[in-house]
This record gives sequence, C-alpha cells and structure tokens, in this order.
Amino acid sequence: SQAILWKDCCSDCICLHITVSTALPTASVKIVTPQGLLYPGETVTLQCDISDYTDWTYRWFRYNKELPSQTRKTIISLPDQAGQYRCVGTRRDRPQKSYLSSALPIIITDYQPKTTLTSDKENIFTGDSVTLSCTVESSGWKFYWYRHRPDSTPVATTSEYSCTLSWVNVSDGGQYWCRAGRGDPVYYTLYSDPVQINITGESKTVL
Repeated sequence: SQAILWKDCCSDCICLHITVSTALPTASVKIVTPQGLLYPGETVTLQCDISDYTDWTYRWFRYNKELPSQTRKTIISLPDQAGQYRCVGTRRDRPQKSYLSSALPIIITDYQPKTTLTSDKENIFTGDSVTLSCTVESSGWKFYWYRHRPDSTPVATTSEYSCTLSWVNVSDGGQYWCRAGRGDPVYYTLYSDPVQINITGESKTVL
C-alpha cells in the first residue's frame, strides 16, 4: 500500500506531492537443489529471494529458531535438519527489512530409491547395438553403469538415463547393473537388479 502526503495548492505557493511506499518487500524460500523427492542422507540447498532492492543480509529460521547462516543460500543435511524454513532480509538503508517469508516444509521420503534396469532387445547378435535404460523416480541424477559386479568401478557414467553398447561382441555379454547419484557429496540410490545380456555369434539371415 502507499501513503500519500500532500499540501493544498494555492496561487502563491508551490504544490508538493510526495508518495511514500509503506509496503515492505516480500521474501520467499525455495529449494535450489535437488529437485523432486528428498531422501535421507542428501544435502539440500535453500535460497531466500526478496522481491526488491539489494544489499540484503539474510536471516534464516528453522521453525522459530534462528540459524547462524546470513547468506542468500543455506545448505541443510537430511534427515536431521528436515523441518519448516523461513527467511527475512535486513539492510541498512530503507526499507530496513522485508516481510518474513512463508514457511517452506522440507519433507523427506523415508526410503532409499532403487533404479530399474531394462534392455531394448532380447535377442542380440554380434554387430548389433543394445540400449540399456536405468530409471528412477525424481530428477537430477547421474547414472553409473556396472558389469559383472555391482560393487566394482563403473564402466561408464552418463547424465542420461540410457547407455548404448554399439557393435557388440560375444565378450560383451554378461550381467549389467546400474545405480544413480546426485548432489555433492554424492547421494546414491540402491543398485538395480541385474540384467543378463546374451550375445549370439551371428544373426540369422532372412531369405
């Protein structure tokens, strides 16, 4: 809202019309990363956005307790720091504060997600290409691909959920697994169930 300060005009005086804003800037809290469902063991980056002006010092609250962070972004660890978060801004110049934001609830999903691995082909021959797809709920994941043993070094890491093996040989056959990870430090899903890739020496010629 705005308050209008005014003075009546007359022929021998100067008209003065001053508009003074009485509305404070609004603050809001949002999750920067990760997006989607949140899981135990993850770290979450929160950000405080204020509608107008600059040079804000940020104050953070979990429930009604003020936190030590005074920056625009703050990082919390799950599950211990789940809860409701608010922020407010203060500054030296006018306006000297913002409205306190609405509460943003940080709710965790109480299980570790598991990936699902599938192959686009059942009958695979030497020289073929086969695409493996690793799916998981939520978003923002990188995908780690394993062969022979799930606890070994990944044979590939991709930002996409699929991985294509081109011009395969019989030696490329075996069991494959995948899992996904996101964040820093990386939070991993459970391993998928294995998919068996069997490659036949040569394809049948269709006459």
